[in-house]
Amino acid sequence: MPKALLYLRVSTKEQEREGYSLDAQRKLAHEYTKKHGLEIVKTWEGPESAWGQKTARIKFNQMIDYARQHPEIEHIIFDITDRMTRNDTDKIKINILIQDFGKTIHFSRTNKIYNKNSNSDEFFMLDIEIAVAKKMSADISRKTKMGQKEKAEQGQFPTVAPLGYLNNPQTHLIDVDKERAPYIQKAFTLMSTGSYSLEMLNDLLYKQGLRSKKGNGFSKSSLHRTLHNTFYYGIFTIQGRTYQGVHEPLISQKLFEEVQAVMHGKDRVQPHIQKRGFAFSNLASCQNCGCKVLGEIKKERYVYYHCSYSKGRQKACVPYITESGMTDIFAESVRSVTLPDEIVGWLKRNLKEYSAETNSLRDTHIMKLHQEHSTANNRLERLFDMRLDNEINDELFKQKKNELESTLVNLKNEMRSAERINPNFYEDGVRTLELSNSLYPQYLSANLHDKAVILKTIASNYVLNGVSVAPTYRKPFSVFAEGLVYSKWGGGAAPLRYDLSPR
Repeated sequence: MPKALLYLRVSTKEQEREGYSLDAQRKLAHEYTKKHGLEIVKTWEGPESAWGQKTARIKFNQMIDYARQHPEIEHIIFDITDRMTRNDTDKIKINILIQDFGKTIHFSRTNKIYNKNSNSDEFFMLDIEIAVAKKMSADISRKTKMGQKEKAEQGQFPTVAPLGYLNNPQTHLIDVDKERAPYIQKAFTLMSTGSYSLEMLNDLLYKQGLRSKKGNGFSKSSLHRTLHNTFYYGIFTIQGRTYQGVHEPLISQKLFEEVQAVMHGKDRVQPHIQKRGFAFSNLASCQNCGCKVLGEIKKERYVYYHCSYSKGRQKACVPYITESGMTDIFAESVRSVTLPDEIVGWLKRNLKEYSAETNSLRDTHIMKLHQEHSTANNRLERLFDMRLDNEINDELFKQKKNELESTLVNLKNEMRSAERINPNFYEDGVRTLELSNSLYPQYLSANLHDKAVILKTIASNYVLNGVSVAPTYRKPFSVFAEGLVYSKWGGGAAPLRYDLSPR
């Protein structure tokens, strides 16, 4: 009995109701093979929903490769033409199977057959059917995007709700998932402390009961995407545009930004946060595997530090180090950036001039942005008046409305960015210089958590090899560590060099 492959695919719930479900296609295909004396030896089933297109494409290519590798299988069965392909690339692959590999293509619903012996008129009609399917696919995609855009403009998320939320089929809005939302809030809160790697946090949430909507656990990549999703503080992006959602936020924007800072290694340790964890957690990374070095309590009283080995290793790359051992290892990094009095005084004078100029530019820029925002807002109000007075049509109104609302969102974002520029730059800089003037003695006398604050102030990361650390100093401490050349910091001064190496 001749052998055949079967490929099934369904697009939408509507098609399922119209008799194109996978079960309906499978039943029809088996009736077809019984009638034509064929034996189905392997079947592929692929969805073609918005979230299943990638899976369908993978399965289609798997079927093509399998057909090429098995010359004894001469027949491939599809339901109808648009279940086979809706694009030119896949059409070429099917044509190669027919012409170069001698395959026969069957359509069980229409009883059409194509092979090398088919005439040009038959192939011409097949091309027309594929072109029609391609046009229908493009129209569906365009209408879907239009619908998503219109819904997004109303602040409604137009696709599947992320973890922690549910799609409400009655209101078509996004509701908070009372069961999973607390886990999402806990994930952001714990990650903001800087005391957890993704693997540690994922394991903790799983043990406490967090499951996906299908009842499964999560991968680190899924948790990573969750912690980077702005939807949780009320903002979402569709088709390249950002919208303010009407759904209930689970977290604040401030907490979201704190988590981004921790995950990108830019967090500044705050004492009230650090005291909830271990003093030196998340300060250093392992030289061997690159994982974060975190604290752990042993025998309910002793604190040890080790790499989180979150990249698949079964044991830590470096030996467990006591808290006092970590204190001694970090001490040399602090001593290397202690400044003499004369350099501190010179830097204070230059910093004052720079700060005054920066604050002036900042204030001017913010004032300009507020003026532009007020102008755009007034234009939007006038636009609504013009529409009420029928001075413009719906199409032009929507176009201009979208442009102005996008402008307002962008200006708001620019204002937030400008306002984040520290107006107390000079005062903070002076405190940093005064700290560096007596940095090493302060480190020696400070408690553990204050030591951590000092370490985070002078460097963005430390690489630990078990007996020492290599710091990545922040500016200007990176210059202090190298040994400061006086002429770098001002014009026309004598090129005096100050040796800042450990002594």
